[in-house]
Amino acid sequence: MFDVFRKKPPALLTVRVDDSDICTITEAQLPIELTPSAKVRAGSTVVFIASDGTAHAHGLAGKAGWAHFSVRVHASKACQADCVISDSPTFDPAAVMQGKATGIRFQPFFLPGGPVDNASMAGKGLFQRGMHFSGNITPGNILLSCECDACHRAFLIQSYHAGFSHAGYFYSGSGRFTMTVGTQVPGSPAPLSTPEPAALLALEASLPPAPDGTRFAYLNPFRCPHCHAPYIDFEANPGSREQEYYGNYFVGAELLRYDPVSPPM
Repeated sequence: MFDVFRKKPPALLTVRVDDSDICTITEAQLPIELTPSAKVRAGSTVVFIASDGTAHAHGLAGKAGWAHFSVRVHASKACQADCVISDSPTFDPAAVMQGKATGIRFQPFFLPGGPVDNASMAGKGLFQRGMHFSGNITPGNILLSCECDACHRAFLIQSYHAGFSHAGYFYSGSGRFTMTVGTQVPGSPAPLSTPEPAALLALEASLPPAPDGTRFAYLNPFRCPHCHAPYIDFEANPGSREQEYYGNYFVGAELLRYDPVSPPM
């Protein structure tokens, strides 16, 4: 009868859409998955608030309707979250694959007391960050919501599988543009392999400049669109370029393609 006076355990994680809390998780509940849904508008934001006050805020691709979330916190205090935005208040797991809904995967993070310092992930690739998974294909209609290591603002990207697309990729010096090159072109970086150095240099020299005048190069980082800090920093993480077999580009941006003209026979 005195349960009403019992102090509630502190929240390890609170998930908020706009001004409403849609779920809270305590340490005693781990591991756990919660699947709340919330009505959202075109400018809605979801915020994951850790017990120390750290907030991870993400937009919802400007979509309106119903957002169906999956929030998973593991025993290690790693948090993974996704959502599907559709017109229906009832979640349909097939809607994304049928093109009837938009899927968003949010950048995972560790909650206070976890074994990994989130800052140690700075500059790492999307596999290490838990945005892609080896052996599992990320569908093209799943957007990725990344969080900059420097300014901590979120941004949405799309990924394409370079192996299945038979197209290597290069980022511009500004980080604003992505160019694909067919893997049949000498020097084009095929997934999980190192391009031949001389052929790569020749290809880089032949690539046209980006629309903003910067050059495309194999080791250019993928940059935050807000502060332009490196987000995937290949030079700071040797060997990571070969392992990142998804090319990335910003939602709403054009994916450029280089098609060299073959000399006449």
